[in-house]
Amino acid sequence: MTYSFFHPQIKLMSEQKLDQIKRSYAEMIVEGMDMKLLIEFAEDSIVENLKNYDFEDMKEEVIDVGGEDVWKDLIAS
Repeated sequence: MTYSFFHPQIKLMSEQKLDQIKRSYAEMIVEGMDMKLLIEFAEDSIVENLKNYDFEDMKEEVIDVGGEDVWKDLIAS
């Protein structure tokens, strides 16, 4: 069954309920993943979040999370 934008059930759905459905769906997907796939998904998500970082943004992020030594190790590799 497909729902059009004007379907009454959709019009009555609150944002809170929609958020709950999204969260439940995400949990269902994650529960179906093995560890390798879960790690790959997490890495891909992080890379996507960092996509628009320039050099200074990336430096600040790494130092905030891992410290100066981690930044130095990353730029040396």
